[in-house]
Amino acid sequence: MRPFPTRDGTPPAPAPKPPPRMVALLDALEQQVGTELGSLKEGVQPLLDSVREGLVALDPPGDGMLPSPLEQEKLRAKLTATLEEAEDVLEALQLAVKPGSGRSGG
Repeated sequence: MRPFPTRDGTPPAPAPKPPPRMVALLDALEQQVGTELGSLKEGVQPLLDSVREGLVALDPPGDGMLPSPLEQEKLRAKLTATLEEAEDVLEALQLAVKPGSGRSGG
């Protein structure tokens, strides 16, 4: 079935693709972190796990029930704080693995 034309006679724009799921983006981030940091990834893994839990709580898979707006606000605030902490830890770990930083990466 073809879509109906718009009022001016032009065909409608195709529906935009949904943005990538946040958990899929986190998977890609975790893979990149593992590639760059190796075993030092363990230093940030608990924070990434916490981020994953927050993302799943805000966007439950399947027919999962969304939290109340107040609970969503609390979850977003906690998620933001965890992401900021993870960013700080990742920066420190990246410095640890850079050649010439004076520290060993293992």
